[in-house]
Amino acid sequence: MTLHSFNRWTAFGAHLVLSALIAATVIGLVMWLWYPAPYFSAMGGETLLRLLIGVDVAMGPLITLIIFDRKKPRLRQDLAIIAALQVAALAYGSYVMFEARPVYNVFVKDRFETVAANSIDPGSLDKAAPEFQSLPLGGPRVVSANVPKDRNEAATVAMMAAVGGPDVENLPHLYEPYARAAENVAKRSRPLVSLSQKGREQASAINDFLTANGNGARSLGYIPARARNRDFAVIVDRKTGEIVGYVDVNPW
Repeated sequence: MTLHSFNRWTAFGAHLVLSALIAATVIGLVMWLWYPAPYFSAMGGETLLRLLIGVDVAMGPLITLIIFDRKKPRLRQDLAIIAALQVAALAYGSYVMFEARPVYNVFVKDRFETVAANSIDPGSLDKAAPEFQSLPLGGPRVVSANVPKDRNEAATVAMMAAVGGPDVENLPHLYEPYARAAENVAKRSRPLVSLSQKGREQASAINDFLTANGNGARSLGYIPARARNRDFAVIVDRKTGEIVGYVDVNPW
């Protein structure tokens, strides 16, 4: 099949189908690898992805529909330029989503903080334990972090955080495995029933969670988790601190 066998609408349709297939691949990469639930909505993945797919699926084929004319002497060059611009936009958008992906869910004091790759402090990353020097690629890793024991360092971190700089959760050299904090998480957890009493949305979500997981509400608690776009609840075992799952509702 040659280019001259297409008309304006068949060229538009072919471009749209190809763009949709590429978009489906990107969606799969984003939703199941970089932004697994509940982080997709919590970190604003929907907004970023809508912009990305809007450019890739809508704009490219629409421009093809507008400019396609078999009589044009430079039709191939025009289509090549459209394809190059579309690929560039897709690559840039994918890069932005990759850099903004959640890499750590950090327990600090009495809450979790969801940390994006581009908010990790590079200097702290160089000083971190080897297991925390490589940012996760397949969804965020759950860890804990403590305020520095050194008073001068603690004061510096507090001062930097007060002016918009990195806080404890953004400093990988303060990270430690989640298992070390699990007992404290269990103590800090709030009764799950108290979350279900905050409103209809929370009650419905908790009921669905319990039905799906088959766990008794009395043995479970929750810890609030803060994120860029929408906060959520981390469900934990109140005896061990083990994370049982997540509920995408306002935990406050």
